[in-house]
Amino acid sequence: MLLLLQFSGFGPLYLPGAIRPTKKHHDDFELYQHLGHLSPFFVPPNTPESLVSGTPPGCTVKKAFLIHRHGSRHPHADELAVVRDLSYYINNNSDLFSKPKAQPPDAWSFLMKGWNCTLGTDDLTAPGREQLFDHGVRFRLRYADLYTESGDVLAGDEDRVVESARWFMDGYYGRDSNSSADLTPVGEDEETVSWITPHYSCPKWDSSFGEDDLSKWRAVYLPPITQRINRKLSKAYPGVNFTDAHVHGMLYACAYGTAAYGKSSSPWCDVFLPEEILQNEYESDLRMRGFAGYGLPGEMGSVLGSLLVSNMTAFLQEDEGQKLSLAFGHDKTIALALTATGLARDKSYPPTGPVDPDRAWQAAKLMLFASYMLWERLDCGGETRIQLILNGANYGLGSTGC
Repeated sequence: MLLLLQFSGFGPLYLPGAIRPTKKHHDDFELYQHLGHLSPFFVPPNTPESLVSGTPPGCTVKKAFLIHRHGSRHPHADELAVVRDLSYYINNNSDLFSKPKAQPPDAWSFLMKGWNCTLGTDDLTAPGREQLFDHGVRFRLRYADLYTESGDVLAGDEDRVVESARWFMDGYYGRDSNSSADLTPVGEDEETVSWITPHYSCPKWDSSFGEDDLSKWRAVYLPPITQRINRKLSKAYPGVNFTDAHVHGMLYACAYGTAAYGKSSSPWCDVFLPEEILQNEYESDLRMRGFAGYGLPGEMGSVLGSLLVSNMTAFLQEDEGQKLSLAFGHDKTIALALTATGLARDKSYPPTGPVDPDRAWQAAKLMLFASYMLWERLDCGGETRIQLILNGANYGLGSTGC
């Protein structure tokens, strides 16, 4: 379903084409910007990169509609199980790893002391709290003219989402946030038709969508990494036998160790080559596209995301009431909105590669931890325009339509 957003008296809302990332060499590879939807927050380049940042000269922001993903979290239970299996293997073979037959490669020397998984499940982490609080402060400073003493804030009824909203509110409103704004949790279940999590009330949606593509891609990229690692460690640890599942656990341990304890905290991030991190990033992109994007069957993604788009357009058209709408949700919330508006769409997305480095749909730039989509209504000398800020970067509204 293609949507043309038409504001009464505004003119049509046009949307941009593809994100064009630059290739990274080994020396300046920004690993933490390539962990897919598990990346810690960063501001990506504008789209297109030639676009000037900020509000256009002669324009002022009159209203704004914000949808914000929760901050960094601990892994889901199924992801945690994969990391724990890796930990079990290392600890069940402590004699092997504690008594190497040769000097281990530097990146792997931590294994001599053993390694344990200390991650939890699902909850917001300290870096996640920091991300949302900082965003609240910055938002208050950036949009001072939109501030009101009271307001309504929506949050998907999930602990990490509600807590994220609270931290943002503390940064935005200050210590009186509880009395300054009303936070309303919105059910995340089959009975609640919510534009924040519309997939739960859709009987045809299934969280397993896209799993076939994930399995195909893992079969392509994981075995060579496993072989390289076992070969690299064979002198120090004869008989070492890490499996593809163990390597998958290492990749999770890198991303979630970072999410839980901050950058440079996980030793697992250093054991991979840049190209291997990029291959794992593609898995993340396939996941988000498969169960919350263009990989959904038929027009499901567009239909589900249209609920958010309808709420956004209705809010921005209204001249009365609040100047600012604040809502908090998930990566899928933003992914579905992108799909409904035709953003970040690729002509093809092969599950077995080759991987297009210039693909538009890149979860790390679109729906990373603490990501946000901000739609602004601008007054430009009597002319009304719409501007999209995606994760702090201007997202150009080109002539492709939606």
